[in-house]
Amino acid sequence: MNVNPYLKMQVETASPVEHVILLYEKVILLLKEAIEAIEEGDVQAKVDAIVKADRIIRVLNNSLDMEKGGEIAENLRKLYDFILDSLVIANGKNDKRLLNDLIGILTTLKEGWEGIKNRV
Repeated sequence: MNVNPYLKMQVETASPVEHVILLYEKVILLLKEAIEAIEEGDVQAKVDAIVKADRIIRVLNNSLDMEKGGEIAENLRKLYDFILDSLVIANGKNDKRLLNDLIGILTTLKEGWEGIKNRV
């Protein structure tokens, strides 16, 4: 597997906040790929993209520090659980609208983390 050296360096030198932003960007890209696959009738590509997105959301969910994160961590956990449930529905129903709604949610979250990054 060839890895883009620029991307590899970006990941290796990223702060924890930057890692979260990169993960959101990847999930958004995967959901766009799933929408495109639905439009093209490519079931395998859709499933692959949604499964990868699901894995990343689970990583984000499992990385929450519920003790230190307080209400923010609780709200993120609820949101991640909602996203995971929605991915199952979108996959089963080929629901492009739901995937677009999830992209909107994730874009908002990513922008919030970018705001945090710019303040630190």
